[in-house]
Amino acid sequence: MNKYLLEIGCEELPPKSVNIGRNYLKEQFLEKFSNFFMYETPENIKVFATPRRLSVLIENLKDKEDSTKQLVLGPPYKVAVDEEGKFTKAAIGFAKKNNIPIEELQKIETEKGIYIGAYIVREGKSIDEHIKQVVPDIIATIPFPKTMRWNSSNFRFSRPVRWIVSLLNDQIIEIILGGIKSDRYTHLHRFMTNPIGKGERKEIPSADNYEEILKLGFIIPKYEDRKKAVETQITGFARNIDADPILDEELLDEVTNLLEFPVGILGDFSPEYLILPKEVIIVVCKHHQRFFNFEKNGRLIPKFLAFSNTAVKDRNIVKQGYEKVLKARLEDALFFYEEDLKKNLEELYPLLEGILFHEKLGTMLDKVKRNGIIANILADSLDIEDRTYINRANKLSKTDLLTEMVKEFDELQGIMGMYYALKQGESEEVAKAIYEHYLPKTADDELPQTTTGTILSVADKLDTLISFFAIGEKPKAGADPFGLRRAAVGIVRILVEKNIDLDLSPVIEASIRKIGIANLIKKHLKGQIKFTDLDFLNLKSEVLDFINGRFSAYMKNKGFDTDIINSVLSTGETNLYRAFLKISTVKELKQNPEFEDIMITFKRVGNIIPENFEEDLDEKYFEKEEEKQLYKKLLLIEKEVLELLKKKDYKKALAKLLELKPYVDKFFDNVMVMVKDEKIKKNRLSLLKRINDLFNRISDFTKINV
Repeated sequence: MNKYLLEIGCEELPPKSVNIGRNYLKEQFLEKFSNFFMYETPENIKVFATPRRLSVLIENLKDKEDSTKQLVLGPPYKVAVDEEGKFTKAAIGFAKKNNIPIEELQKIETEKGIYIGAYIVREGKSIDEHIKQVVPDIIATIPFPKTMRWNSSNFRFSRPVRWIVSLLNDQIIEIILGGIKSDRYTHLHRFMTNPIGKGERKEIPSADNYEEILKLGFIIPKYEDRKKAVETQITGFARNIDADPILDEELLDEVTNLLEFPVGILGDFSPEYLILPKEVIIVVCKHHQRFFNFEKNGRLIPKFLAFSNTAVKDRNIVKQGYEKVLKARLEDALFFYEEDLKKNLEELYPLLEGILFHEKLGTMLDKVKRNGIIANILADSLDIEDRTYINRANKLSKTDLLTEMVKEFDELQGIMGMYYALKQGESEEVAKAIYEHYLPKTADDELPQTTTGTILSVADKLDTLISFFAIGEKPKAGADPFGLRRAAVGIVRILVEKNIDLDLSPVIEASIRKIGIANLIKKHLKGQIKFTDLDFLNLKSEVLDFINGRFSAYMKNKGFDTDIINSVLSTGETNLYRAFLKISTVKELKQNPEFEDIMITFKRVGNIIPENFEEDLDEKYFEKEEEKQLYKKLLLIEKEVLELLKKKDYKKALAKLLELKPYVDKFFDNVMVMVKDEKIKKNRLSLLKRINDLFNRISDFTKINV
């Protein structure tokens, strides 16, 4: 069995490019070499990725692909064979083109018709031939967000390529990219081997030796091993100083991809900076220095952990350098903090007119005013009478964008607004809401906890969706520059996970009409468009469909089946919390051993009703005892079911509805629905529609797979 090694050596890659390259190489090599693996095993592929190299080692490779027998279709039989049964020029030309002896042509019947064709044997490619064919394409198509050229070859990569290793066992397989020809030489650690700055040029005798050679050259090639090394040092230093590390996954990933040989260095900063909000110090350390912080009993301590890519003799010199750089950044932050406290957030509110939200949607002041209108619509829907906190928090919600701290560290928007509001005497509810109205920032971020923060968060996200959809700025497959998917997911998570009983349809419609979106668009487009009543309804439908799409994806991630999700959403349910409860109820029913039998009955009810059928039920047209009994049972449970639905007790409501099953079964066994008498037929269909409509208040069971 063979082993193949590819290493792409380059200038230092950005951390995100390391991850992109690592994932893409693994996916592509597994796919493109699948015909060459002797058997399926995790050992078939190892991927290595550091700032200076992207590498793949694949094992258990056959010498060549298996030969395959393939059917090759030619022209239609009528064209290929004449009336005398002889092959025509078309058939002869087809055979010649495909190197098929004419006598091997045969009549082939397919779904599309009868053709002439033949089965031919395709010889499998050799492994070295395959490598030369596919590997250059794999390298050239790594989907880096940004690429560059560095020589006249016009080859593009995330950073300049400096060497390529391509070895099949111990033999070089030639690949030429960007003017670089593959060989068997790698470069070891840039600063821990000679020459310093370039690293030792080291021969790799065969693919077997690769990982060992790198490790001896002060390189930890596997991402997972480097990440573990970083984590181990963080927790070890934390133990030594009797503190808890603040482990940030994003920072951990970034640091792992910045280093080939991580060396932790513990540093100190002056306790005087602890006057700053904890988040400020963490942001300064994380985003600007890539340092980790520590805390004791939830309070930050004046220590940090930096990582160097080199083991030096005197770590104290490096430590002092890190401390000096951090001191300057913290000094700036302290200055901004003290200057910001001299201004009142109230004074900054009118200045939001000077921040452009979007050229077609006005300023940030316009945005805040729209948010306030939607927040009050939400408060109406949720029967919140006192709007004092909501209106105050909304007014101050974006003012910290004008503070020096947020101008310098935009990651702190909302956080600084909360701290400044508390310092300036605002209530805790208002201050927290200023921070919480941005939540959740990611799919797994924390949710707002206060009522005010929850209302403002949903309002802010709804305005963002409505506004950008109104001007035609919708997410595309690979691009969502305005974070509309994130906004929709935030709404979904808040409504579902906080059990908020809110119907989005009337809220969105009222919001579109009351925030003056039409006038705003006209103003910024200089009246070039007209916004009709139909446009209002279309916009509402688009926004609702988009949110429902995110809800559907959210529920799939929670483990719910697509057919169940669709069965509930297709009923027109726009209350996401209720939709969640209904989906959960139907999922539980689907686990019932009798589920298939139940579904056959109620699908039959739904499927027999013609499209757009209007109910007109009159019991005087009942003829059969079974239809009378079914109607009687329906009247008996209908009111109770409706009461249970109001209380959101879908489990009991569904249990009640299932009491209809034996009556429905008897009905179908003994009653002909589609009779000639139109009045009787319509009456029977009306009875079934009334039952179906009751079920549709929970789910359209015709859409559930059995």
